[in-house]
Amino acid sequence: MTKRATLAQVAAYAGVSIATASRAFSDPTLVRPETIAIIRQAAVALHYKAPRILERNLSMARIAVFTRLFHRHGELERLRGISNALRPWPHELLLYDVDDSLASIDYVKKLVVTKRIEGVIFSGVLVAPEVAIYLKRFQIPSVLIDNDDARFSRVFTSDKKGSELAADFFNKSKSSKILLLGARPTALDLHPGIRLQSFREHLDPKKRLASTELLVDPTSVEAVSEIRKILTAKKPPDAIFADSDLLAMTVIFLARELTISIPGDCSLIGYGDTDTAEILGITSVRTHLDASGRRSVEILRSTEEFGQITRHELEPELIIRSTT
Repeated sequence: MTKRATLAQVAAYAGVSIATASRAFSDPTLVRPETIAIIRQAAVALHYKAPRILERNLSMARIAVFTRLFHRHGELERLRGISNALRPWPHELLLYDVDDSLASIDYVKKLVVTKRIEGVIFSGVLVAPEVAIYLKRFQIPSVLIDNDDARFSRVFTSDKKGSELAADFFNKSKSSKILLLGARPTALDLHPGIRLQSFREHLDPKKRLASTELLVDPTSVEAVSEIRKILTAKKPPDAIFADSDLLAMTVIFLARELTISIPGDCSLIGYGDTDTAEILGITSVRTHLDASGRRSVEILRSTEEFGQITRHELEPELIIRSTT
């Protein structure tokens, strides 16, 4: 099977820059007619087919994003990154909130079979085997976020590394009784409990023995009362690692209500580094939410053009603020 020509080869054949060749397909109004004619002739000679995401005169590019919008704190920041990265090109962004793996299979089947999409981004969502088969069969450019699946191009931040950064901080602190606060795992989680597990395993053995763990549904009323019980116990924690900024935010509000000083009485580290964490001054593990969204679009366009699987890892950072 002959490898298809690339845009770079078309540009070289026509004697123009790659940027000019790209504009000839995506926005011909920016290129002189005679130059467009030369580029089109080069494309025909090399049997080049312009990527659907670039070919403006076929239709507006439709990009589908599958995510757990109301189940994963930080998805809005990630979607903002995706949307901003798509702004330079005519596009329609289709958003699917996945709360059932079977539903995502149905959505993808309909979209792929009718050829109504030029690219798919899965943000923190499992790709079912049946979905993967359809995407490959119809050659739909696809990118995963926070899912290191070798079948697809992907961009991710290691939860293991991020949690270890938080553990390193508490290992060096004077904290002795640490609460590991996490979301109760669900069937749709990619790596259930990986953040608390990685944190616990990396924690100093003595501190690990004195630590406690609490799993809650972050969006429930019960979560607030369960956390309140821990904070008002006879021997409350003097440090908390929350596996999301949403849970860290709950701790902040409860601490204010109970007149608990943070970080005076209890240090707090969240996870994700969402806009909320920045506004409230929460020390948090940065997972590059906006950047991963923008990078997914860049990878999507690269995958469409060159057909290669790309793996891009963004290194987590611990952002120190007023809660530690």
